[in-house]
Amino acid sequence: MTINSRVARSVRDVRAKLRDLAAAEHTSAASHTAMAAARVHDEHARLEDTLDEAEDALEAVTCVHQLADIHSLVESQREAIDAAVVSHTAATELSELSAARLRARTRQLKTAERVVELVRHERARRDSKIDQRRNDDLVTSARRR
Repeated sequence: MTINSRVARSVRDVRAKLRDLAAAEHTSAASHTAMAAARVHDEHARLEDTLDEAEDALEAVTCVHQLADIHSLVESQREAIDAAVVSHTAATELSELSAARLRARTRQLKTAERVVELVRHERARRDSKIDQRRNDDLVTSARRR
C-alpha cells in the first residue's frame, strides 16, 4: 500500500505546528524558570539587607519584644527564600518536561519529513519507470514501421 503524498504532507504540516507549539511552551517555561531564579536571587539579597538592618536594630534593642520582632522579620525573610526556591524547583521541572516534549515533537517532525521524502522519491521512481516504458513503446513501434 502506498502512502498518499497529500496525506504525508498534511501529517508533516501538523507535526510542524505541534513542534512550534511545543517550542513556544518551552520558551514560556524557560522564561518562568529564569524569573523564578531571579526571585530566589532577589530574596537572598533581601535577606542580606534584612540581616544588616537587624544588626543595627540589635544594638538598639531595649526589650525582649523588640528582639522577637527582629527574629520574626529574619524568619519571614527565610520563609520567603524557601517559597522562592520551591517555586524555582517547580518551574525547573516544568521546563525540563517542556524540553522533553519539544524533543519528542522534533523527532516526530523529522520522521514525517522523512516519510514525505520517501513518498516523493517513490513517486519520482514510479514516474521514471512510466516514462521509460513510454519511450520503449515508442522505439518499439518506430522499429516496426
